[in-house]
Amino acid sequence: MDYILKDNPVNPGEEVALLVNGLGATPLMEQFIVSRKAHEILAKKGIRVYSTNVGNYMTAIEMAGFSIFVLKLDTELKKYYDAKARTIAWRT
Repeated sequence: MDYILKDNPVNPGEEVALLVNGLGATPLMEQFIVSRKAHEILAKKGIRVYSTNVGNYMTAIEMAGFSIFVLKLDTELKKYYDAKARTIAWRT
C-alpha cells in the first residue's frame, strides 16, 4: 500500500475505490484478508473507501498472488464508476 499511495497520493478525507484481484490460484479467503489489511491502512491514513471489490477479475492459469488497485474518486468519477458495465472481466 505504501508503494501504491506513494505513486498515486491520496489525501486524508478523499475517497477511493479498492480492488483486490486474485491472479488465479490465491483463494478468496486470502484475498479478503488482503482487503481487510488494505482497509486498515487506508483508515489509519484518513482515506475513505467508497467501494471494495474482491475476486478473480483478470487471472493467469493457476498463478499465485494478487494485485491491488486504488482509484481516487471525485464526484464525476463516481458517476462513471457506478455506471453499468459488461465486459469480460467486469460486470455491474
